[in-house]
Amino acid sequence: MSISSQVNANSPTLEEVVNKWIPYRLQAIESLQFAWDWINEPDSKRHVQVLVNGSIKIQGNVAGIANPMIEVGLIHARALLEFLGLCASNGRLKQIHKRRPNDIGVEHYSTREYPLSIVSPVSALSAYPGQKSEAESALVAIFEWTNKGLAHLTTGMSDKYTDQHLDIACRGIPVLLHNHLYAKIGREIPKARKLA
Repeated sequence: MSISSQVNANSPTLEEVVNKWIPYRLQAIESLQFAWDWINEPDSKRHVQVLVNGSIKIQGNVAGIANPMIEVGLIHARALLEFLGLCASNGRLKQIHKRRPNDIGVEHYSTREYPLSIVSPVSALSAYPGQKSEAESALVAIFEWTNKGLAHLTTGMSDKYTDQHLDIACRGIPVLLHNHLYAKIGREIPKARKLA
């Protein structure tokens, strides 16, 4: 199946989104997981140096390198959930009912042969083999961390979300993309490169 149409003249083609932009965002989620594990190791104040062609370009402690990786990963995780048509409100996973004119979403890939639509919360949560409330909390955590923790200086951050919620969300988002996009258009989901 070739997907070559554009949503509008200034946007990437739908093919570019599937082949380039979604894999890029999945790599950011892999980096988030790597950085989260790295920062939570004992002695996270260890010294780090980033070398480019043998020359030191950045140095500092683990947090100085890992925190930006975590924040970028959270933003990309949220973007992928929104691409699927999911959002959160009042601590619950919700479905987007109206897109902004320039948004690209999973439904843009719908054809007669491959009818696709915005993902419902019920459908998203059904992919998780454990308790649905745990899966919902994991996906809602991505929205809360990005909304209240990154995009705004605000109070009211919930302390109920844990490392386990982050892990569930990061492992689940590729599954949701596979189930609701790639498998439906007859493709394999791109594999992110593992960081050492």
